[in-house]
Amino acid sequence: MNVRRLSLALVCGLALPAGLPTPTMAQDEATPLVYGVYLECNPAQGERASELVRETWAPLVESRIASGEMTAWGMITHRTGGNWNRAIYHVGTDRAALLGALDEMVAEWASANPEAFTEFWGICPTHEDYIWSYVTGSTAPEEVAVMRPTAGMSTYWVCDEGRGELADMIVEQVLGPLHTEQVEAGLLNSWSWFAHFVGGEYRRLLVMDGADHESLLVARDNVLEAISSEHAAMGAEFNGVCNGHTDYLWNIEITSP
Repeated sequence: MNVRRLSLALVCGLALPAGLPTPTMAQDEATPLVYGVYLECNPAQGERASELVRETWAPLVESRIASGEMTAWGMITHRTGGNWNRAIYHVGTDRAALLGALDEMVAEWASANPEAFTEFWGICPTHEDYIWSYVTGSTAPEEVAVMRPTAGMSTYWVCDEGRGELADMIVEQVLGPLHTEQVEAGLLNSWSWFAHFVGGEYRRLLVMDGADHESLLVARDNVLEAISSEHAAMGAEFNGVCNGHTDYLWNIEITSP
């Protein structure tokens, strides 16, 4: 789903009233939704947590991908960043099917593997859930989170809730092309921009995937330099809407399909 194209002059002057619903609040049938479970796990038991996911959770998800209820899923682990040190995500284009499948899977997991279920949540006792709606990126909607490489970087943005669409427009017209240049240069495999659908304080999410973390950081440096030297006004406009963020470097441990 691409946001509306407006001239940069109009983008600069646009201010959406606080609380007014924006197009990103309604799901388009073709728009991927990403259900992310962000976990705080005991670092000393991280390998065991991965084993439990691979052995008991993965078969449940793969059956839902085969049935078409989900299109992709995976698990990422902390390299650098905040308090979350592991996340499991699931992707689908039908909200009811995605949420229904997740409910069924949790019930199945607890019923078929109660010891694994209890052990996993003992290792990872704290979590936050987010549902993200895909807005734009270098990836076709049907390929979101498909065939990811080994390294990822996520920037979770705190934005003014009533002006999120303005940030989306700036990303589509200015920041997005700068990231696409990094894909073309071989530093990024892909980039994606998501809007908050359900969850906590973060309202927007930028995801960059690459072969290694250094490539991701070089790409980020290049984008920031281009914004500063070539698009300072748009950068300031974006920062006026999204004025806080947290960065994470992730190891992409499981990716399917």
